Amino acid sequence: MKRTKQILIFDLFETLIEDEWIDFNLGLKQLWEEHYRDKCSFDEIKAYGEELFIYMCELHKQGIEFPFVKDELTMYAERFGGEILSMSFEEEAGFLRRCNKVRVYDGLSEMLDIFREAKIPMYVLSNSGFRAGALKLILDELGIGAYFEEVWSSADFGKVKPSTDLFEMAVNMILEKHPDSDKGDILFIGDTYSTDVTGAYRAGLKVAWINRKNEQDAEGFSAYQLKEITELQMLIV
Repeated sequence: MKRTKQILIFDLFETLIEDEWIDFNLGLKQLWEEHYRDKCSFDEIKAYGEELFIYMCELHKQGIEFPFVKDELTMYAERFGGEILSMSFEEEAGFLRRCNKVRVYDGLSEMLDIFREAKIPMYVLSNSGFRAGALKLILDELGIGAYFEEVWSSADFGKVKPSTDLFEMAVNMILEKHPDSDKGDILFIGDTYSTDVTGAYRAGLKVAWINRKNEQDAEGFSAYQLKEITELQMLIV
């Protein structure tokens, strides 16, 4: 049986797409206007949002995700009253779009075209409080969603990178879909050493580290170091 040439798993933010700016309060402002204007001031919900951000950071240190729709919206309702809100993927993507202005890195689409023509399976594994369905819509809007066979988010799984459980979930699903491959065929590409590089390495994957700041690989976990995502093309084809 012919083996797959290579399988790629990409981190999302600052790997495939760049955050030009982030302001969570821009999304929160509309949420307040639509659902909480008669229950609290914007300053009150903004202050609570800052408390929840600190809470999220503490959970992340424990390896636990804080999903926006499942958990954070519930906590706003519990604090200020009213029904517990839900969101479709489209509404969740709209909230994320208001908070984050993102762009695709220069030359990325052209590189992904080459990989697709070479029949290289590609996936996305993201640490995000927003569900994979919403992230996929953002990728579609940016014109690159169709390149990926699957998008996974920690919001759906409940754990964050560097949890090996999150990586192993992705690996198991990939190898189930590509039974002619093994873990050694998979390369993970990410920009954050503490989550992407460390987590993927400990899960037994080869790692290409996008090291834009020229930091030291103190642990020796990365198999490759890149300055920009498009340098990956020289490794793969």
